[in-house]
Amino acid sequence: MTESGGPPVERWLRSHASAVAALLILLGLAARLRAARGPFLTPDEALHLEIAGQGSAVEVYRASLNNAHPPLFALLLHFWRGVVVSDWALRLLPVLFGSLFLWAAWAWARRLLGENAALLTLAFLALLPSVVIVSAELRGYALLLCTIAAALAALERGFAESSSGWMLAFGALAALALLSHYAAFRFASAAILYSGVRLAAGPRSRRLVAAWAAASAALGAVALFLVRSHVAQLRGGALEAEARSTWLREAYFQRGEDGPVAFVWRQTLSLVHYVFSSTAAGMVALGLFLFGVALLVRSRRPAAVLLALPLALAAAGGLLAVYPYAGTRHSIDLALFLCAGVGVGLSRLTGERRWAALVVAAALAPAAFLAAG
Repeated sequence: MTESGGPPVERWLRSHASAVAALLILLGLAARLRAARGPFLTPDEALHLEIAGQGSAVEVYRASLNNAHPPLFALLLHFWRGVVVSDWALRLLPVLFGSLFLWAAWAWARRLLGENAALLTLAFLALLPSVVIVSAELRGYALLLCTIAAALAALERGFAESSSGWMLAFGALAALALLSHYAAFRFASAAILYSGVRLAAGPRSRRLVAAWAAASAALGAVALFLVRSHVAQLRGGALEAEARSTWLREAYFQRGEDGPVAFVWRQTLSLVHYVFSSTAAGMVALGLFLFGVALLVRSRRPAAVLLALPLALAAAGGLLAVYPYAGTRHSIDLALFLCAGVGVGLSRLTGERRWAALVVAAALAPAAFLAAG
């Protein structure tokens, strides 16, 4: 179908993609604001607030070393709690990050995958209940999603404009993602490999290559700092032992209980069930994701690496027992890559028609607002 072909509604959607994206973002914001109206703090939210409630930023950092997450969100919450008082107002901080995430995800997917797939990606991310809920919790997941999507958007703009400045911005934003949550390690690894493939695929300016090398080195330095100052102190400790033996036991490969293939399949089903809210929907979404990645592979687009590698690294983390792989909040970052792959596959199946994004939004909106309370 050409840009001028098709029914009037489709032609309007093709000429107003940004307006449709803005509508989806506004719907996502409304769902997140509704979810933020929870009547009480959960135990995990209360723990984050307790860490953030220390007398100074230095004390907040020291207290965060006893927690399983990097310090950035706690530090931001420390300053935010000095401005607002109610639980609802406190949750506006993650709502802000969760809404900025939608804009950044749209900007990234639009450049990487095209407007049709990007609108579908945005519709899922705006209204999937799993993403809505974590975007209104007083925890670091919304910040994680926001910084990952913003880093990817900067990376794509850096390539599109051959801009060393945007490439350095990618490095800075990706470093913030690492400081937000340890799940970002797999995104950072995938992004560096993907960008390396793109740089090797064609001639690039020396300034762009130098900026990429500097950004990669900076990410390596931040990762090394976190591993030495925090992760190494947690490994083998009581907190890790409790998690691996109780509520996250199934998220780590247990030798002698099942094989590696069975573990990866079971946990992948758990992941897509969590992200898409049901086993049936998750199975359909997994099929669309694999179809979308296959389309990218067939067309020899490096985007296939960026969408598939984070999930492969997540599965490897579970197999090696270094990070949980399951349908829990610890894997919410994978929703970005899953939804993008689904967007590619569904866009092809619907003939690149943009009304499909509105159909997805209409189907998900009731569940999103119901889950938001």
